Amino acid sequence: MPTTATRVTLTERDGGTRMEMLSVFDTRDQMEQLMKMGMEDGLREAVGQMDGLLAG
Repeated sequence: MPTTATRVTLTERDGGTRMEMLSVFDTRDQMEQLMKMGMEDGLREAVGQMDGLLAG
């Protein structure tokens, strides 16, 4: 199973908070394999859930 290292940076911006995520993979093939497994959709869903929690 491929793995990734992810760095999350939170910075104050325009009265709110900006979140930046940087993922690093060992190889392009590993990145493509994880993308095929749904990583992008899963990440979008997880970030969307954080938005909902923080807004409430």
